[in-house]
Amino acid sequence: MSFEFLREGRVWLEYDSTFYLLHTDKDISFSQTFRQEDTTVRSLHNNSDFFEDSSIVDANPADFSFSIYLIANDSTPLHQHKPLDLLTEYSTDNNLNTFNLYFVYSDYSPETYYKIENCVFTAGSFNIPRNGIMTVGLSGQGTKLTRNTGPGSPIPAPSADYTSSPNFAISKQFDIWATGTSVAQYKLDNIIGASLELQNNVNWTSNNTLQKSLLVTDADTTIYPENFTLDGRSLAGSIVQYISESQTLSNDNVQTWAENTSVIIKAGLGNSYGYQLEVDLDNRASFTNRATFGDVFTQSYDFRCMGNPAMNSIFTY
Repeated sequence: MSFEFLREGRVWLEYDSTFYLLHTDKDISFSQTFRQEDTTVRSLHNNSDFFEDSSIVDANPADFSFSIYLIANDSTPLHQHKPLDLLTEYSTDNNLNTFNLYFVYSDYSPETYYKIENCVFTAGSFNIPRNGIMTVGLSGQGTKLTRNTGPGSPIPAPSADYTSSPNFAISKQFDIWATGTSVAQYKLDNIIGASLELQNNVNWTSNNTLQKSLLVTDADTTIYPENFTLDGRSLAGSIVQYISESQTLSNDNVQTWAENTSVIIKAGLGNSYGYQLEVDLDNRASFTNRATFGDVFTQSYDFRCMGNPAMNSIFTY
């Protein structure tokens, strides 16, 4: 007996006929449910029919989530960071670009893979710990989840720019500026960590019609989602700092707020590697400051992006 284990899986992303093998952690999930509607059958003439009938004709969007590692610039990040391009950039019609995901179990014979078609990223959470590996938690939705087996698998060998052992980005150099530009007097000290999340508000358009529903007879003829619209976006995050009596930018900002200000975050390996992640909200941010009083006093800058800037002008990775 051979079970399928998550730890043996690999995540591939297919975009524009190019396949990208991703470095992910093992916290991977994906699923899809069918929509079931109840129909009352109890009537005056059938007073004992207490159980309702069921009607299944369509499916909800498939859900998925996984985390990728940011890597250093000398490790051909084009391959590993392709999901970030799809998370942040628009398509030509001001919508999101779609892609296919494959969760592959290549150690099986024949090769087994789960495919989600026409995916979009609905959220990306950037985790920037102090002196730790930087990751991005990605979640999204797609139209259809299927299980497939070889031979004839569409998954190719990794492309030439794939690095099996890359240099992962660690926030050894961690620089943050608030309430001003990236000059020395506005730089925050005693940083504990930072995080930010980009959300894409996706609305799937119902395509269930009477004509289509009459053709549904089994799982193979189920009506799956097809089209979506991007209704809005939000970018927000938090910076956590120790409160210090000797640092003006620490003790002066306790319990305050600001609008139309700058929040700039840069983190990476430093030295010859430089920064692996830069977030530049130059005069495009607002924040509120809240203090937490425990054994050590800390404060958080809860910030958000203002206006409608292009994401490629904010993110560098």
